[in-house]
Amino acid sequence: MKILKLTMIVAFLALPFWGAAQSCSKDINFQKQRIKKPWSYNDLSKAATCLTGKTYEFILPLTKGKDYRIQFFAAPVFNNKINFKIFDQSTGQLVMDLPGESASNAEGTCALHDIVDEETFKESHPYFDFFPATSTSIKIVIEVETIPNASEAATDGYKAPEKRNRGCVTIFVTDSEAPE
Repeated sequence: MKILKLTMIVAFLALPFWGAAQSCSKDINFQKQRIKKPWSYNDLSKAATCLTGKTYEFILPLTKGKDYRIQFFAAPVFNNKINFKIFDQSTGQLVMDLPGESASNAEGTCALHDIVDEETFKESHPYFDFFPATSTSIKIVIEVETIPNASEAATDGYKAPEKRNRGCVTIFVTDSEAPE
């Protein structure tokens, strides 16, 4: 009986982590349903479970003759405290430095905060278009910020362990044929 209870407790405690990993693929499937012509889904899209206080890198090859649109999505647990940096892989040059949310939240200044069109009053999620003249690759660096006050020093001189939140971060890629 004790083994059964212990097994049920372990399974119950593991459920949130398993659920977080499973729901990341659902993020991509949800976004697939929202694609509008002339854009089509690109299978280079990725969704992964990420932790606060960690940095992740993703290489995205871009092919000449296609236009690309990239959107970023993140779980609410991160409170938009994520920075996205895009580098040209061949030159190492920083192409874009996008916070998840910016002070102004104006179009093109942040990656996660929805923008409201002042004429139609409709929300739209930020996207970033790339029109490569040659086949190239970009490196996307995702910096998930630490939770504020998560590691305050204790009065006895020991540092408290950092609190880590776990959630999905999605890089959603669509493409279309480039006009000739």
